[in-house]
Amino acid sequence: MKKNNSMNKALYIAITVVLFSSCTQLSQTEKELHKNMNKTVHLNMFETVQQANMLLSYKEFRNQNKFSSIVYLQNSCNPCYPKFIEWQQKMDSINTPNDYTVLFIINGDSYNEFMTYVLDIEYVEDKFYVIMDPEGKFLEQNKDIPRWIIDAGILIDAENKIKMVGAPWLNEDMTKLFYKTISSEQ
Repeated sequence: MKKNNSMNKALYIAITVVLFSSCTQLSQTEKELHKNMNKTVHLNMFETVQQANMLLSYKEFRNQNKFSSIVYLQNSCNPCYPKFIEWQQKMDSINTPNDYTVLFIINGDSYNEFMTYVLDIEYVEDKFYVIMDPEGKFLEQNKDIPRWIIDAGILIDAENKIKMVGAPWLNEDMTKLFYKTISSEQ
């Protein structure tokens, strides 16, 4: 009888340890997020940034904005046009500091061509910044960052370090995380 109690205790402890350790195991997604936080996003290969019809140097852009959400899109990508519209519209739903903006990196040749497709879907006032990347330099220079993270949108700080992944307006938790991130970095 004592042997059974000892075995039951040992079995109970073993099951508890297995259950506890399996509950604390990070998913692959969580592991990739942790691994990529504070990783540098390479953008210095771009010389100019566009805002509607105005051009400025990349250096001027970075001097004006401490935080930027980087949103990667592609021309001739049907889901990309609504995503562009959504970012333009949803960023109005949250308060952002003056030193924050959105930077769209668009793999394609022509800003006007991209905007033609966007405007065929819905009118938006393009109030954020765009870098056209016809040669795919952005993905090439940032190939150590998983593509799903790039596609989710990346909040970077003044040193181009990843501080958050995902759209700040996506849900209440993401908005809170956004505010916490930009206020803790001030």
